[in-house]
Amino acid sequence: MSIQFTGLGSGLDYASWVEQLVAAKKASLVTPLESKKTDLENQSSALDTIKNSYTELQKALKNFTSVISNTSNDIWSKTNVTSSNDAFVTATSSNGLAVGSINISVQQLATSTVAKSAQNPAKLISDDTKFSEIGNNQAKGGTFSFYVDNKRYEIEIDANNDTLADISQKISDASNGEATAKVNPDGTFEINATSGGNISIGALSDTSNFANIMKLTGSSGSSVKSAYTLTSFLTNKPLTDANNGLNSAISEGTIKINGVEFEINNKTTLQGLINEINATEEAKVSAKYDTLTNQLVLTSKETGEFNISLEQEGTNFFDVFGLTKDGALADGSQTLGQNAELTINGNKIISTSNTITGETSGINGLTINAKKVTDGTDKDSTNEVTLNVESDLTDVKKAINEFVTAYNKVTDQISEATSADGYLKMDITLRGMQTELRNMLSSRVEDNGAFNALSQIGISTGKAGLDVSNTATTLVFDEEAFDKAWAQDSESVKNLISGGSTGDKNGIFDQMVTKVNQALDTVSGTFKSKSDSLSRMISTQEDRITRAYESLDSYESQLTKQFQYMDQMIAKLQQQYSGFLSG
Repeated sequence: MSIQFTGLGSGLDYASWVEQLVAAKKASLVTPLESKKTDLENQSSALDTIKNSYTELQKALKNFTSVISNTSNDIWSKTNVTSSNDAFVTATSSNGLAVGSINISVQQLATSTVAKSAQNPAKLISDDTKFSEIGNNQAKGGTFSFYVDNKRYEIEIDANNDTLADISQKISDASNGEATAKVNPDGTFEINATSGGNISIGALSDTSNFANIMKLTGSSGSSVKSAYTLTSFLTNKPLTDANNGLNSAISEGTIKINGVEFEINNKTTLQGLINEINATEEAKVSAKYDTLTNQLVLTSKETGEFNISLEQEGTNFFDVFGLTKDGALADGSQTLGQNAELTINGNKIISTSNTITGETSGINGLTINAKKVTDGTDKDSTNEVTLNVESDLTDVKKAINEFVTAYNKVTDQISEATSADGYLKMDITLRGMQTELRNMLSSRVEDNGAFNALSQIGISTGKAGLDVSNTATTLVFDEEAFDKAWAQDSESVKNLISGGSTGDKNGIFDQMVTKVNQALDTVSGTFKSKSDSLSRMISTQEDRITRAYESLDSYESQLTKQFQYMDQMIAKLQQQYSGFLSG
């Protein structure tokens, strides 16, 4: 604090005198109050820290005490399933599945329904067919080589202008009649050695893809022929175009696949329609056009003995592609999928899917995945698969470790805060809460099977077997001891922690969570009452500090006035003295 006086006549440093007097007053009046407030705030902060840790302990306890049997939060009923042969059957489990073994054999796997064109929708190649009209715009012109009795001949093919008749003539002319070529009525292309000699096709120097497009093989013999029927259908040309290579023109309209509608207009290509079908999950099929067999193929995305529903309105699309006829499915156009057939623990099960849930098998909590038929026909096969269901204690152990960590944190913080130099030193209430928790951990649950104390299942303040009440202070969890106890009597272990032997809420953790809930109660809990009390004391202290500063301001003002008056008196005396000397 710096005080300055104006108009002083004495020349004395009264400002520093006032500052020192005010500082001395503050040290005796305000500083003790502020120190008390800081102490109360530290107590409140320490209490909040312990309260937060109590909340963590409450959460850890509720992992066990808020369980609803056989639901997703039931850590006790979680299981793990292993298969004796994963190549044939695998399985997963959810809460509620009983521990034990399940025997399964698979007689038949579920398959998908497949719809294929019952007739070739495309025009077969002919002498008038241009090379570019074959292979869905993939034809490439250039040189083409063929050999007759190892003598090489070469022709030049113009993909856009040469018809198959033109190419046949070029083959004959180039070989001086040693080879001839023709288009067969079945839509294949054939090259023959007229003398009956050996003929082979293709050279690495060829620049056309004629051999590939025409599906010609390069093997030796007197004749080389297309491996498949060839058509002039272009899947990337509008379906309604009369020159797209189909046997019948496609009219505009709509089609429905499993009730999902698709439009056929003057811009629709087969490839575009296939892409649209495959991108529409609701149609429940995958589509493709097999250029080797000239078939439109629809495969159901779901297995089982179901037809693929096909409808058309205004268009003849399905009729042209041989999937329907006279308003019904074309004969032989659909091969129905089959249902899965399994025997589970001696019971015959039929399923539309190879994934069999509890709804189908009657075994709640088990999902079976059938992968191969267990026919036992070879050394790698099997006649039956055994599923072993065991308790999965991963979440239980994780929850116990979380509890141990939360408990140790609470007790350590209470010990530190209530120590002789702690902010809440010698707080009897908090020490009593700490003792109460510890006593509950060392308590016993009578008539509870093999185990009645936590120390017997690996939860103790030391090695397995030591009681929680021994002189050690840190709680530990021995997972190996817990596993042994679980294997001996799982119900006893579970009920000891939470649930009691009759299913009532009287396990040790149940008792603890009741006490913790009471302490954390937002209306009448220990933390609420102590926090409110500290808040009131802090508020009272703040009022006292405010009043003390007001008193200090008044004291400073009073000192200032007194020194100013004194200075004025000294100034007058100096003036009188000066006048006396000058007279």
